[in-house]
Amino acid sequence: MRNFFRMMFVGVLTIAAFGPAFGASTRSYVITVHLHSGKQVVCAVNEPLKAQDRLRSQPLTVRELNEAQVDATARLRRQPGDKNHYPSPSMAPKVECS
Repeated sequence: MRNFFRMMFVGVLTIAAFGPAFGASTRSYVITVHLHSGKQVVCAVNEPLKAQDRLRSQPLTVRELNEAQVDATARLRRQPGDKNHYPSPSMAPKVECS
């Protein structure tokens, strides 16, 4: 019986240690967005934009930037069971597009 509790403790500890690593992969990503104007924009969601993507950046209007940010964060809105209360400043995604 003591071994059973020990194994359960190890299992819970393992899940607690490695669980966030598997869940975090869908929360930060880089995606290429195709705008209605025909431009392709690279957006980084919840992670910094790479220097090479910044160098390839093209000037975007406010409308194009808004469209790119909305399209880039679509993956976050499709997660079932996600109870985040956007647009809280602490919970809102950070999006960089170029």
